[in-house]
Amino acid sequence: MIERRSHPRVRVSHPVLYFTDIFPKPRVATTIDLSMGGTRIETPYSLISGENLEISIAIHPQVIKSRGTVVHILPLPGERMFAGTRFEAGLQFEEISTQDRAFLEEYISRVMEQDN
Repeated sequence: MIERRSHPRVRVSHPVLYFTDIFPKPRVATTIDLSMGGTRIETPYSLISGENLEISIAIHPQVIKSRGTVVHILPLPGERMFAGTRFEAGLQFEEISTQDRAFLEEYISRVMEQDN
C-alpha cells in the first residue's frame, strides 16, 4: 500500500471543539493524530463526508483554530452502529492563520523529536 499523506502525522490526544455548518452548536471530540494538513478525531457524533467545520484544538498554551472539511467518517473499530457509537473522522484543514500554522509546525516537530 502506498502512503498518500503529504504531511507526517503524530499520535497525540488533545481536546477539540467543533461546529458544523449543518449543526452549529458546539460539539466536543479528541484528536487521535495530527499533521499540518489535518487531524483525525474521535467523536460521539456522526459527521458527513464533505461537511465543513470550524475546528478549535487546545494545545497548551494555544488554541489552534481552523476551517476544515470532513474527508472520512467511520465507526471506531469494534463499535456497532447504535446510540452511543463513537466515530473516527478525518478532517482536512482548509483555512488556518499564519500564527496557528507556525505554532502547529513547531509543535509537530517537537513531538516527532521526542518520539525518536
